[in-house]
Amino acid sequence: MRRSSLPALWFSNGVVSTAGAAGFVAIPWFVLEATGSAARVGVVTAAELVGLLLAAALSGPVIDRIGPSRIAPVCDVAAALCLSAIPLAHASTGLTLWSLTLLTGAFGALREPGQTARRVALPRVVDATGSTVERGAGGMDAAFRAGQLSGAPAAGSALALFDPAGVLWFSAAALLLAALAVLYALWRLPAVGGSEREGLRREFAAGFGYLRRDRLIMWVVVLLSVTNLLDMSFMAVFLPTYAARVLHSPVALGVLSGALGGAALVGNLLFTWLGARVRRRRALFVLAFAFGPIPPHAAMAFGAGFPALFGVVVVGGLAAGVINPILAATSYERIPVELRGRVLSLTTLVAQMGTPLGVLLGGFAVEGIGLRGTVVCTSLSYAAVLLLPLFGASWRELNRPEPADHEVGVATAGRRAEVAE
Repeated sequence: MRRSSLPALWFSNGVVSTAGAAGFVAIPWFVLEATGSAARVGVVTAAELVGLLLAAALSGPVIDRIGPSRIAPVCDVAAALCLSAIPLAHASTGLTLWSLTLLTGAFGALREPGQTARRVALPRVVDATGSTVERGAGGMDAAFRAGQLSGAPAAGSALALFDPAGVLWFSAAALLLAALAVLYALWRLPAVGGSEREGLRREFAAGFGYLRRDRLIMWVVVLLSVTNLLDMSFMAVFLPTYAARVLHSPVALGVLSGALGGAALVGNLLFTWLGARVRRRRALFVLAFAFGPIPPHAAMAFGAGFPALFGVVVVGGLAAGVINPILAATSYERIPVELRGRVLSLTTLVAQMGTPLGVLLGGFAVEGIGLRGTVVCTSLSYAAVLLLPLFGASWRELNRPEPADHEVGVATAGRRAEVAE
């Protein structure tokens, strides 16, 4: 396999992330221009999110059966067709609400299996190219964050120059580019020699059974489900409310949001560069967690002005950018190759399914006990969650395995199966 396969996999991941973020902006704008109905915007956006969550729940066994090298490009092309069908149908036969909802839901549902397939393939690409799992995981998360950061602003800028249909066409073209990149990255990835196929019910049960057996991965999923809920409240409710009521500036909101995302991207890149040298991942994870999400909440609780909050957000973003790559690297090392599709899709589902609830709870909490009281509670919630990796016995296994463990296959559950290929 070519050494350039790993950067190609990163690139494809970033392009899909960019196209998804752009579509999340362009599709609602398209609906508003076409219908003028905010209610229809809500229906269509909800359909995309529901499609994404359903795909996360159901796609795992399919990825494990067919293989990521086939699933990823097929899903990218299919998602591009769904996206391009929206302006095409609008210009030709006309779009009804139900057809637009189905196309948008399919777009969300097809993006998720492609992204999961890339994550499933990553450890094997890392092995084949002679890289390290820390570098692979850090690069994947950095590419995803870069796409999220650039996709929405790019779509907003493009909407000032083109109509929404043109932006959707560009997003569809980006997905086709991602399909070509992932084909290049995974072209010579060998097929996984697996066990006999069972019914879907048993295959799902095998994924859940692994989560029950591997206590570290189970606790990782619990931690992510809580922190993602809190993170969504911060980004969607707390930070905008603070910018409006305390800083009195929408510009401050944009600068702080951009600084947080940009600093997290830098943190990803630093881990990509230096992560393989860190063996005590647990200590680094605790430090990143302590200096990542907690300080911005605490700063708002103390009524920090813009300069102080900006500094805290930058430091917090740098630290937070290390968290996901550490957890991803550990997951890739531990999850057996034949179960990766099911387990990774289940972890995505559980980790993300509480985010809509987080926005609702955050809004009600701000209205009920005030912004300051709410961010004090969330700071304490983060601190309570931090007790899991700080004192939990299973979290000791977060540390990087010793070289000897890699050689005999003790620490990495899927290593032996991959080398056998």
